[in-house]
Amino acid sequence: MPPIVREPAAPRHGRRILRRLVRPRIILPGVVSLAIIGGLLAFANVRKLADLIAGVQPGYLAVAALFMLTYNGVRSAQWFYLLDKLGVAAPRRDEALAYAGGALAKYLPGGSYFQNYLLYETTGVDPALSSVATTLIVLTEPVVALLYLFALGIDDWVWLRGLIGIGLPLALLFAAGVYVFIESARQPRWLTTRRLYQVLADELVRFRDGLARMAHPGILFTQALFSVVFVTLEGVALYMVALALRIDRLSVTAALAAYCFSVAVALVVPIFTDLGTLEAGGVAALIAMGVSRHGAVGIMVLDRALIIAVAMVLAATFGLVWRDLLGAALQPRS
Repeated sequence: MPPIVREPAAPRHGRRILRRLVRPRIILPGVVSLAIIGGLLAFANVRKLADLIAGVQPGYLAVAALFMLTYNGVRSAQWFYLLDKLGVAAPRRDEALAYAGGALAKYLPGGSYFQNYLLYETTGVDPALSSVATTLIVLTEPVVALLYLFALGIDDWVWLRGLIGIGLPLALLFAAGVYVFIESARQPRWLTTRRLYQVLADELVRFRDGLARMAHPGILFTQALFSVVFVTLEGVALYMVALALRIDRLSVTAALAAYCFSVAVALVVPIFTDLGTLEAGGVAALIAMGVSRHGAVGIMVLDRALIIAVAMVLAATFGLVWRDLLGAALQPRS
């Protein structure tokens, strides 16, 4: 199978990208996310929350940051692995810079796919092909989180396992149906006559080619193992954040269950970004486990702040080390 590096693609650049960023479908999810976080802060006792954060233990916080760095290392390794299996022959440093940029941008609506744009700008790798890797990563994480949640449960929420036991198989069945539909050689006329389909038809063909390359049990199993590892690391990091705030009533498995529930909530709330929704889900789970309101909000908000800080450090470091690549990424391709 010959490696694929460059394919015809035409990402929008410059002012066109800026205009897209200020569209309501981008702005509104961000506003909703900020509103949710503001609501959580109001829900907590702000004075107690401030006292809690003021007493943070830096040692535990540093350990949490190390777990988050390891999480990024595992997730970037998953990205490299899937690109290799897709036949993408891009320099590893280009793939690493793309990952670092995507890790920071993923909190924006659709930001998970920013890494595909960066990889195209630096090496010309077809975004329709590389987005297969991103899609697998994005979809596998909530599946792993739901399986963890089914196994661990959350205290008295006996209904949760039943809901997951019914909902997850239906979701997987739906995903399988979408895959079969995409792989079908003949698409229904009502779809092919639509303008959007006609515009994206070439990209869909290349995306289907990438899916076919990924449709092997060994590849899917390996990339699922990557997801299991980094979801576990996030749960442990959340536990360390709780210890940093001197909240010691949580066990590691309870913190992991809370994180997994927050991922599940972010999955079902349709605002196209997990910023705010993930915190709300985590707060609900932590309160169900007996953590105080200000404690639950403190854990989730500090955890998110640390995640973003780590992502910013990675993006800034890689951008400084590979300034030439960053400069190429900021220049529209001819």
